[in-house]
Amino acid sequence: MNPTRAAAHALTLVTLCSSVCFAEGAAEASKETSRAEVEQCVAQHDSARQLRLGEQWQGARAAMTSCADERCPLAIAADCRAWLDELESLMPTLIIVVEGEDLAAGHQDLRVELDGTNVALKDPPTAIELLPGAHRLRFEMPGQQPVILQFSLQKGEKNHIERLRFVQPEARPSPAPTGSARLVPTRPVPAATYWLSAGALAAFASSAAFLYSGLDEHADAQAICAPNCSHEIHSSIQARLLLADISAGAGLVLGALSLYTYLRRPVVLTEPRLSGPAISANGNGASVLWGGRF
Repeated sequence: MNPTRAAAHALTLVTLCSSVCFAEGAAEASKETSRAEVEQCVAQHDSARQLRLGEQWQGARAAMTSCADERCPLAIAADCRAWLDELESLMPTLIIVVEGEDLAAGHQDLRVELDGTNVALKDPPTAIELLPGAHRLRFEMPGQQPVILQFSLQKGEKNHIERLRFVQPEARPSPAPTGSARLVPTRPVPAATYWLSAGALAAFASSAAFLYSGLDEHADAQAICAPNCSHEIHSSIQARLLLADISAGAGLVLGALSLYTYLRRPVVLTEPRLSGPAISANGNGASVLWGGRF
C-alpha cells in the first residue's frame, strides 16, 4: 500500500474517533445538566406547594416563578403557572387617593409611608399589591400633624381605596396671625349617611305598620269568619304581610348603605375651630357668646 495513502487513512480514523468521543462526552454532560435542572424543578415545586399551603405568599411566589420555567418538565411547569395565576387573584391591591384644591403642591411636599416604607404617589393612582392582613398608612406634610390610617385587606380584595383630602382654610378678615395655622384631621359625617339613615328608619316604621295591620286583620278574621273567610280577606292579609317583609328588607339595605358611607368617610384636614366664651359689646350693652363645635 502506498505509504502516503496509509497515513491519510490513519489520520481519518483518528479524526473520526475524536469526534465520536467528543460527542459522547457532550451528551453525557448534557444529560447530567438536565438531571440537575429537573431535580431543582422538583425541589422548587415541592417548596412552592408547602409555602402555598402555609400562606407564605412571598416565598411561594419566588418558588412558583422558578419552577414555572420552560426548562422544567411540562407537568411541573403547568402546576406552578396555575399556582401563580391563583396567587395573583388572591393578593389584594390598594389605591391611595389624595384630594385637595392644590393637589400638585400637596404632592410635592407630601410624604407617604406604607407599613414603614416610603411610597411614591402616581398620577393617576395605580394599584399597589399587598399581603392580606392589617396595614398602616402615614401621611406627613411640613408644618402639619401626621395623619395615620389603619386598614385591613382580605384575600382577593382588589382596588381597596384609602382617601385623604386636603382642605384649604377659608380666608377671614382678621389680624395677621402670629404663628402658622395647623390643620387637624377630621372625618365629618357625609349628608348621604343622614339621608340613608332616615330612609332606613322610615322603612322600618312602614314595616311595623304593615305588620301590625296584617296581624290585626288576621285576628279579626279568626274571630269573625274563620275558617270560611273570603278570598279577598286572605289576599288582603297576605298583601299586608308581604309589604311588611319588603319594607323591612328595604330598611336593612338602607341601613347597611348608611353604615358603609359612615365607615368609609374620608379624612379631611381642616382648620380647628376655637371653642369657649367670647364677649361682645355694643352701644346697647354686652353679651356673652359661646363658640365651638358640638
